[in-house]
This record gives sequence, C-alpha cells and structure tokens, in this order.
Amino acid sequence: MIEYHESGVRLEQPERDDLYPDTASILNACQAHPYTDVIELRVLASDDRRSEIIIVDAGDGTVAANNPAGIRRKERLAIEINPHHRIPVLVHTLRKDFPVLSHQHASLKGEPRTLCLYDAAWSTVERSWTPQRFIERIFWWLRESAELRLHRDDQPLEQLFYLSPYQLILPADYAEYFNSGQRKLTLRTVNEGLPVTLRAVPEIKGSSVRPVRLLPISVPPVEAHTVSSFPQTLGKLHEQLMAWGSGLLKPLEDTVYESLMCPIKKESDQDERILILLLVPRIKDECERRTDVLGYYVNASRYELACALDLLGPKDEKGFQYRMTLLAGGRGSEWESIQLSQIEIRFGMNASNARDMSAIDPATALIKGVLVGVGALGSALADMWIREGWGSWTLVDPDLLLPHNLCRHTGFDTFLGQPKTEVIRTLAENIYPHEPAPVAINKSILDDDDDISSALKNSGIVVDVSTTFEVPRTLALRDDTPRTVSLFLTPSGSSSVMLMEDEARLQRVDALEGQYYRAILNSDWGTHHLQHHYGDRWVGGGCRDISVRMSNESIHVHAGILSRQLRQTVLRKEARLCVWSSDEASGAVSAHEIPLFPVISAMKGGWTVKVDQGLVNKLREIRMMALPNETGGAILGITDFKNRSIVLVDVLATPSDSVASPTHFVRGQEGQEQALEKARHLTAHVVDYVGEWHSHPQGYSARASSDDEKLIETLHTKMSAEGLPVAMVIVSENDINIVVK
Repeated sequence: MIEYHESGVRLEQPERDDLYPDTASILNACQAHPYTDVIELRVLASDDRRSEIIIVDAGDGTVAANNPAGIRRKERLAIEINPHHRIPVLVHTLRKDFPVLSHQHASLKGEPRTLCLYDAAWSTVERSWTPQRFIERIFWWLRESAELRLHRDDQPLEQLFYLSPYQLILPADYAEYFNSGQRKLTLRTVNEGLPVTLRAVPEIKGSSVRPVRLLPISVPPVEAHTVSSFPQTLGKLHEQLMAWGSGLLKPLEDTVYESLMCPIKKESDQDERILILLLVPRIKDECERRTDVLGYYVNASRYELACALDLLGPKDEKGFQYRMTLLAGGRGSEWESIQLSQIEIRFGMNASNARDMSAIDPATALIKGVLVGVGALGSALADMWIREGWGSWTLVDPDLLLPHNLCRHTGFDTFLGQPKTEVIRTLAENIYPHEPAPVAINKSILDDDDDISSALKNSGIVVDVSTTFEVPRTLALRDDTPRTVSLFLTPSGSSSVMLMEDEARLQRVDALEGQYYRAILNSDWGTHHLQHHYGDRWVGGGCRDISVRMSNESIHVHAGILSRQLRQTVLRKEARLCVWSSDEASGAVSAHEIPLFPVISAMKGGWTVKVDQGLVNKLREIRMMALPNETGGAILGITDFKNRSIVLVDVLATPSDSVASPTHFVRGQEGQEQALEKARHLTAHVVDYVGEWHSHPQGYSARASSDDEKLIETLHTKMSAEGLPVAMVIVSENDINIVVK
C-alpha cells in the first residue's frame, strides 16, 4: 500500500473566485490536461498567509516501468500556490518513499520532497510561464529524472547536501587557526533575513561571544549522484558519508586526537565551540574532480567532543587529562548524538584566489614594480592590480589627496589631507587584509633618497603615470633605472597612450616620445588627438592650482585598456608605442599601433641629439626622389634644456618656392609658417622648429661644406636670440651628419 504525505485541510467545493488567480488557472489547466487527474484542493495557513494546494495524480506514459530512479509511471503530486512566497508555485512529491534525486529543493526529514523545475530565478521564469507549460515541465522532470538524465554530463557536480540557511565567511588566513590553542575565531552576524550571513573574526579577549576552534577533517572520496538533506548530528553525518562509500568517525578521531598534544582540563575549553571544516574529495567517472569544503558548527567544546569519542584518560591529581587510544572496541555512542548546524562556507579572498578569478596566469603575476603617480589614472590602475593580485608594488607620489580629487581619484572624504600613496595603501589593506600591502613613499621619484633608490633597484619595471615630462625624460637618462613605461590620457580623456621601452632599454621613453609626436603629425587620428575639449578649473588659491575637466568614466574606460595591455606587453622584450582612441558617440575604441625604429644618439655641441631610423629613412627617401638636385627643409623636434637634449621628430615638406640644383639648395618660405604653426597646435606646442636639413648629391659625403658652415652660423645667430640651439642635418648617399651650435 502506498503511503502519502498530507498537508493542510481539504477545501470542500471552493468557489473559483475565492482562489488565487494562479490557483484557478492551474486548476483549469490540470482539469483540461489528459494526463493529470485532480484529486482534491487543500489549504494550509501559515505566517506567510495561506497556501492553496492542488493534489493531482500525474502520468503521461513516458516514464518507463522499473526505471533506475524508482519513479512510478503515475505519481501523486501537490502543486502549492502562494503568491507571497519567493517561488509562488511549487511541486511536492507526496509518496513517502519517493526517491532522493538530484534537482530537488531542501526539505526536512519526513517532509515531502520538492521538485527543482527551473535553472533560472523565478523573476526570469515568470516572463514566459503559463500553466500549460508548467504542467509539461513537471512531466519533463519526471521523465528525465526517471532515467537519471536530468543532471547533464557537462554540468558541474552538485553539492552533497542541500544548502544551509547559514553561510559563513572565513578570513583568507583561516588555515592559521587550524588546531591552534592560541588563535581562535568568533562568529558574528552581518545581515538580517535569509540566508543568515556570519563572519568569522579574530577572537577579542574579554568578549562574551564564544570562540570557535577550527578542526579541518579530510575524509575518503565520495561519488554521489543525489543531494541529501543536511544531517542534524555527527552520527547522521557519518551514516550519510558511509552510504556514499566514505566515513567520518576515523578521520574525526584522528583530528581530535592530534589536537590534544597537551594535557587538557574541562575548564580550559568550556567556553569554546567547534567548527568542523570537512574536506570531501568528489569523484566522477573514477576521476577526482574537486574537493568540497563543508562547514559544521558543533554544539560542543573540544573537551566534550574528546570525551564523547573516548579519547581522554583519567584525571591526574591536578585535574588534567591526557589523550589515549582505545586498543580495541569499547567505544561508546555518545558522539553520535552531538548536534550539528550545517553552514555554507565561503572563504575570504587572497591574491592567489584573485588571480584565479581574474584569469591571470600566476607565472606572469609576480612582477615587482614601482608605480609613479597615484592620481586619477594611477589610483585606478593600482586598484585594479591590487584586486587582481597582479604585481608587488611600491607607490611613489609626493601629493596629498585634496577635495577636488574625489571626483576621479580612488579615495574617500575621510582620507582628505593624507598622502595619496597612504590612501591607496590603506585601501589595499582593506581589500585583502592578509596580503602584504604596497609600499607607500610620499616623495618624488626624482628625489635623491634612499627609499627611492632601493625601490628602483629591487624592481623590474617603472610604470610612470605622473603626467609630467619631467619624470619620463629624467628616468630615460639613468642607466640604473628599470625598464620604464609611460602611461597617460590626453587632455580630453578620449585617448590613452602607452610608451614602453624595450627590455634592454635601447629605445628609451624620451626617444619614443619623438616617434609618438611624428605619428600625431602624420596620422588622421592625430588631428584631434591632443585637443583640450572641456577646459580647466582653478581648484586652489595658487596660479598653478589648476585641474583639467575630465569625467571619471574616461579614466576607467582607458584604465582598463592600459592595465590589460601593460600586463600583456611587459611579457615581450621589444618596445611598444600604442594609442587607443574612444569615440564619444558610439563608445567604440580604436587602437593605433605605431611602428618603432631603432634610435641613434650622438653628442653634438654639448647636446645629446636623438634621431630614430624611421626619420633617417624618410630623409633618404626624400633625397632619392629629388636627385640629381639637392633638397631639404625645416626640422621639427623637442628641445629639453634640463637634459640638454634634442629629439628630432619630423621634417616639414620642402616649400614650393625653394631653389634647388645638383650643387646647391635654398629653402623657400611658401607655407612654412602655417605648417609650423599646425605642427605646434597638433602637438600641444611640445614640438617646434629646431633647425634645417639638406641633402648632398651623388658622390659627395655628408661633411659640411663652407657654405653649410656659413648657414649654421646664420641659423645660430638667429636662434641664439631666444637662447635656443640650432641643429643642421646633412644627408648623403651613405651617411648622415648632425651639427649642433
């Protein structure tokens, strides 16, 4: 005889208008369906208002007899409708011996089992839900479950037990509390409602809250295909593990025994409780797939647990007891009745977990670097790298966090007036409190300082986000500086730039700067690249207290791009120069990869002149096209008086009114002033006129002629009126000559 569960009381001839709308519509659908027989209607009163229940016998002939799951061809089901529940329509199995299968909701022992019909939230399901589809879904569940097909092969393994209404967040360094007599945790509730979230925090001496002792217990592997209700006692947990081919008793005994290294008194442990972390290897198809960590709060102290397991000998004259091992048999069953509360375990994050969650290869994440500048962009990058667990960073910035910074910087009002580096360090300590925090140096990277020198010496890369010319150009002069990359946003915030030196530092950032500006002058994207769309704002009383207007959106759009690109590029040995431009209207981002050329550096007239092979090739090509005549034009470049360097950037086109022959060249003036002004405008007045170049005909060297010497003197006289040096470049068939005066 089949035994069925019963819930609530029967409704005798209810009026349809008195039922919930969903109850009426499901009832109509069941009565119209050829394979569902309505038995009765019942009602169950509860604190969440009443539930209306439709009892049906359901069977559409698709469930095979003697199926492996033990589902009958016709099953009695209870369809519970309560619009006040999180899931307003549930299906319960009423047969008392209905099998425990996957995809069932948690239920207490002796209660009906509840079918898990959908793999999406009800808020999603209800958008396409109808009573007719609902009934067909029930038949689908019965059919697939009967053949044990409901859990797909490509799905992850299901949990062993239904989820507990309690979840506990353990600190990332939880392993340091294993079997520790000195370090214990206390549990505190951090939310209201379900699920109840608890957080384990270090014990505070003198607190009235009971501490917990962590006991990690590893049990033999489990191969389980069903989900079980969570056990209420240690004995029930052992029984269920035994049913899965594992077991608890022996690992529990061993773990508690090992924790009793010192003699123990009842009084020493009486205020504590136990938290078991059960490590269960999961097997599927004879292969270990993962290890589940299950949490059980044990309502007993370690002393009480040891006594129940018969692990303590008699008391000595001082009341201490020592651990002992029973030789054979005689163990009592007291331990089986010790109460458990199952807790879902969540572990605090650390850098290793962060790298895994961020899909970052740990082999590439151990770089040590110096981050120069933790302003808007720098703080966003630091925040990303700290959260991803990428790199070990020293933060260098001399500035304080001021009120106007909060609209773009990573920080809060409470940090105002503190060094920016200390702000980021504090935030890092609050993200992963058990990881080494970044080193914070509230100084300039260019200071003659032992902390700065040590940071540079022990780093593999310097990431310059200082948004100054001073830092990258000065670092480029230092041979003891690590590989340097300069990252910045353009004034409008619509573009970002990466200039990265090669691993050997043969192409340094100051010379890459010249190739960057030549790309601006010769590319379509360069036309608006350095435009300043939104103006500035004074943010203080000084004439230099000016801040650019730029949205935090722009910072984060480009911070993400620069972060990922830097992580990828630093693995390569070659230099890189790339510009990313975002479209204001569509949000599309375009990447402009700029080919780089080796750099030639020469000391001329007390100045270091740098020219890249790309510009040399351009000059040779212009010369070849002009043969047999000479040709030439104005040179554009960057003059840095602090470094006494001249970086040659590009040349203006030869004016149409120039005079040229096989033996001489006189540059014209047509359009020169306009072309020069355009170059200044496109480069935000960084690039300017630095001198002249011309070619020599076939058969002649690049050595300066007497006419060339007169010309350099004339140019020197003109440029020196503003205190500027002048450069002359002479290009021959096989040589190039640079003169500076």
